[in-house]
Amino acid sequence: MTEQPNIYRLLENHFLTYRELASVPVEDCGEAMVPIGPEFSGKVLVVDEQMKAYTGDRIYVREALVDRLEKAQQTLKTVMPDCDLQVVYGYRHLNIQTFKFESYKKTVLERQPELEGVELNETVHRFSAVPEVAGHPTGGAVDLHIVDASGKPLPFGTPIHKYDDDTYVFSPFIDRESARNRQILRYCMQVAGFAPFDGEWWHFSYGDREWAFYYSQPKAIYSQLNFSSVETAA
Repeated sequence: MTEQPNIYRLLENHFLTYRELASVPVEDCGEAMVPIGPEFSGKVLVVDEQMKAYTGDRIYVREALVDRLEKAQQTLKTVMPDCDLQVVYGYRHLNIQTFKFESYKKTVLERQPELEGVELNETVHRFSAVPEVAGHPTGGAVDLHIVDASGKPLPFGTPIHKYDDDTYVFSPFIDRESARNRQILRYCMQVAGFAPFDGEWWHFSYGDREWAFYYSQPKAIYSQLNFSSVETAA
């Protein structure tokens, strides 16, 4: 009964740490935030009600991501002609990221009150990204999966945004079809220049610290933003 937890911990050892991400320099290129629109021939589905206060019924990303998503979509069509990419998350406002982080930090401190500073950030980061290094608030990260012609998601071993150890990309405890679908998604996104995150099969980024570290770039080109397309947003 100890085999699965041990394998999961081995997989976690390959995830980028808070320290590694914090070591990456950032020089924001000033690229605009745009909604994912008709230039992307795949599907878009807003699933986060909290983000509607900031971006309404649209998913926003940095401008360069739209063309890259379309490239990934066209790559998918060569492998699965009857399927589409469906993006369900892009930009996350810093207020939301900070709330998620602080909430989990409180939980961690209840269990390990001795933690502080970098060690505390490192522990919390495994479950909720430290805002200063998080990808979604840069506009450079997306969450997505593959859907069939009817709009039904293909099997990936876990539903998107269901957080347990089997969301790890290389979990050996999912079925063969799900593992294959994960690799197809990963292939399509990497062809388009996105960096994968091995802790969540659905998460990919371009231009943020994770992308820069993964591809040995000298710096990240997107920093965190306080962006809103809704004038009444707090």
